[in-house]
Amino acid sequence: MELYLLLVLLIICFIVAFAIGSNDETMSPAVGARIFSIRLAVIIGGIINIIGAISLGGGVSEKVGSDLVSGISLTTSMVFAILISMAIWLLLASATKGLPISTTQCIVGSVLGVAIGAPLLGIDGWGISVIDWFIVIEIFAGWIISPIIGFLIAGFVFATVRRIQKRASGLEAREKQERIAAYGLALFLIFTGLSRGGNDVANAVSPLIAMEDFQGTFSIGSVTVGTFIIPLFVGGLGMAIGLAVVGRKVIKTLSTEVVTLSPSSALSASVSVSLVMFVGTYFGLPLSGTHVLVAALIAVGWVSQEPVHKKQVKSIIISWIATVPISALFGFFILLFTNMVV
Repeated sequence: MELYLLLVLLIICFIVAFAIGSNDETMSPAVGARIFSIRLAVIIGGIINIIGAISLGGGVSEKVGSDLVSGISLTTSMVFAILISMAIWLLLASATKGLPISTTQCIVGSVLGVAIGAPLLGIDGWGISVIDWFIVIEIFAGWIISPIIGFLIAGFVFATVRRIQKRASGLEAREKQERIAAYGLALFLIFTGLSRGGNDVANAVSPLIAMEDFQGTFSIGSVTVGTFIIPLFVGGLGMAIGLAVVGRKVIKTLSTEVVTLSPSSALSASVSVSLVMFVGTYFGLPLSGTHVLVAALIAVGWVSQEPVHKKQVKSIIISWIATVPISALFGFFILLFTNMVV
């Protein structure tokens, strides 16, 4: 492929990665518990995104949306319509309201919009009949059930922590427990961020890694590395910059505008998210870490009897409901525009 076309594709993937980073709420529990400032959370999160993308992203061989469309291969124009649609909605939600949007929902909505709308653009072999509705129901069920499970686990873990804290004699002993929880949370989120960086970057750069142009190697001095490192680095850098420029607004929303957090409550919420997402990944369920995190934050607020900001939670839930249809419309109209230009 011509060099200028590769550069254009890298720029598109950078924009998508920027959008994903702009909606990265991984570090919000640490900010809410006052372990990290927003600035420090953004810096640490950005570095971790780049490291995670380069070190772990190469092992993620994700074909965007293939299961939804009965295993049929998406065309290049469809893939980029999906990615650009996802980028637009993520950026709009992050920059305007700071709302945490599920990347998984964006992809599912975009795939549905592109696949169902393709026949209207004269693209044969697509339409509502290619959608595997069993997979759709399975995904939607996961989005509903996983926050409930996340809520229950976070509530149970934090209730257990509270019982242990009550046994501590004196204020100093309780403060020591909170310091230990703070250190544990900081380390826990760093490892979580590495994993998220490695997995999220695939949503932005998987089409490029699958291309022949990025299947070879190149040398840096005496070291030979795979050319797939280039899109991974571009994706990681895009997520880091997106987090720095826009993402602080999303971090602020989840760290301060849902419920007041302590180190132990933030750790309890993070443990819940980790467990639910691990089980979901093991069984191949595309769950939303964002959904589970919000439910977990509500749970620790309920256990600690801290007031939950219902207005903000309502806005987040509305944005989740709207994400699939909005992404579907964006996906269809971007595919329409792409076909008109090409």
